[in-house]
Amino acid sequence: MTTFSVCVPKKQAFHEFVDVDEKDQRIGGFSIAIFCLALQELSFKIQPIFVPIPDENYTEIVQKLAGKECDVVAGDITIISNRTKYAEFTIPYMSSEIYMLVPATRKWNQTILTLMKPFTPRLWIEIILACILIGIAIGFLEYREQNPSFYQAPFFQKLFMIIWYPVSKIFLQEGEIRNKFSKVVLVVWLLTIFIVMQIFTACLSSWLTLNQLQPKVPKQLNAVGYQNGSFVVDFVNDHVKNLTRVPLSSMDDYKNALENGTVDAIFDELPYIDIFLAKYGGHYMKVGPIADEPGLAFAFPLESPLRQNFSAAVVKVTESQDMIDMKKIYLGIIPQLLSKQDDHSTDPQSLDVHSFFLLFIVMGLATVAAIIFSEISIKCNRIRYDESIEMGSISNKLPQKA
Repeated sequence: MTTFSVCVPKKQAFHEFVDVDEKDQRIGGFSIAIFCLALQELSFKIQPIFVPIPDENYTEIVQKLAGKECDVVAGDITIISNRTKYAEFTIPYMSSEIYMLVPATRKWNQTILTLMKPFTPRLWIEIILACILIGIAIGFLEYREQNPSFYQAPFFQKLFMIIWYPVSKIFLQEGEIRNKFSKVVLVVWLLTIFIVMQIFTACLSSWLTLNQLQPKVPKQLNAVGYQNGSFVVDFVNDHVKNLTRVPLSSMDDYKNALENGTVDAIFDELPYIDIFLAKYGGHYMKVGPIADEPGLAFAFPLESPLRQNFSAAVVKVTESQDMIDMKKIYLGIIPQLLSKQDDHSTDPQSLDVHSFFLLFIVMGLATVAAIIFSEISIKCNRIRYDESIEMGSISNKLPQKA
């Protein structure tokens, strides 16, 4: 079995990625777990010998490959152009865009349209159309019953009553109903509106009490923090001028620096910020990405024959369930599809037509049934009326007894 030495950075902070005990005997962490899983995917066996390196600049650790002090560097090593002079990197096993970490503030998000937000525009249109259709149905039923309010009224008054009647009946109890099937339609309509209004009230209370987490980005940065020993300091030096730069060594340093105002914001790579937010996410937010980076990977010597095989093994690991499990175990990060809460509070969802689809179907079927039974009833009444007229005429023609 082939053996090779693996240089591992001995970090003073963020032990979630690389965790080396004080005696350099126990080595673990997310990056080491991914490295070991990738070794298992190789078609040949390799026995790694881990060599902890004291907390140095990561670029200096990568340079040890050029000096043949080790065969590979395993850890949370970010691919940057300066390091490619001394090593070749595998496919990244994790993205590492640069984000800005800032405190979060809760803001009320109320506008003039908040009253309309519980329902989508399509649902509002559906309710208005349902109101008009119910008015048409009641108008038709009352017209067939020869209700004077509908039967003898001018066209424009009929049109107004069709639109206004379902609404006025809810609040003002206006109008007289003569057709008993109109009453059935009206009862179904009132029940429908009652249910819709109850749901609307519940949703509106959610919108009115909504307070969102929003990033508190200062208008002007006076002091910024960064992870000590990270290449992010180069990014800060290149893009942030005439500001105080504060190196930070742990998540507690991040939290304390933001709380006491030592720094206005912290620049760091996405994996570290995600770890921080997994612990303190309720009070802080990330802004970005501000800059894209290739990602975290493992470093091999230049022209190493193992790099290509190891890259293929890394791809297999990142596509497997093991990657998700390792993120949960070591980083405390739950994938967004499985997470119950996002990075920030989201708006309550507006209800759409499909939320009331069954309710509108029942109302529509009840209205159609009422019209059908009304027509049957009218025809039956006419038949009975015609029969009574005919019987009356026959009785009149019969000779009267003296």
